[in-house]
Amino acid sequence: MYAVVKTGGKQYRVEKEDVLLVEKLSANDGDQIVLDNVLMIGEGEKLTVGSPLVNDAAVMAQVIRQTRGPKITIIYKRRRKNSRRKQGHKQNLTLLKIIDIAETGGSKLEPKKAPEIKAKTVAKPAETKAKTVAKPAETKAKTVAKPAETKAKTVAKPAETKAKTVAKPAETKAKTVIKKEKK
Repeated sequence: MYAVVKTGGKQYRVEKEDVLLVEKLSANDGDQIVLDNVLMIGEGEKLTVGSPLVNDAAVMAQVIRQTRGPKITIIYKRRRKNSRRKQGHKQNLTLLKIIDIAETGGSKLEPKKAPEIKAKTVAKPAETKAKTVAKPAETKAKTVAKPAETKAKTVAKPAETKAKTVAKPAETKAKTVIKKEKK
C-alpha cells in the first residue's frame, strides 16, 4: 500500500517503512506525528483519489531527527557596477520514518510523544553549580592584582614613544630646508 502525502508545500509518495526528508515539522526526536493531508491512496489495482483530499485517511510517521540540508551558496553580481553579494543558506529539515498508512479511521489515530529522560540531568546541574561558584572567587583575586601591574607598564611606554616621534619630524624638516637652500 502506498499514499501520496502533502507536507511543507510538497507532495511525497510514501510506503510503510520508508524514510524521507521533509520541510521542518515542530516535533522532537522520537515523537510520532499524523500527516492527514493525503491526496491519494493505492494498493495494487485499487486506487483512491481525493478531491482534493481522501476523507478520513492519514499517515502515521515517527520523527527520527531534526537536521539541516546541504549548504546552498547564492551569488548576486551586477556587471560593470563593482557590486557583488555572497550569501549562504541551509534549509531546516525533518527526517521521518513512515509507520502506518490508514485508509479509514485516520481521525482516530493519536500520535505518541517520545519519553524524556530527566533523572540523570537533574543530578548533574547541582554539582556543577557548586564548582562554578567556587571558581569565580579565585579568579577575581587574580584579576584584581594583574591590572595594577599592567597599568604601570602601559603608562611608561607611551611617554617613550612620544619622545621618539617628536624628535623625528624636527630632523626631517632640517634636512629639507638645507636641500632647498642649495638650489
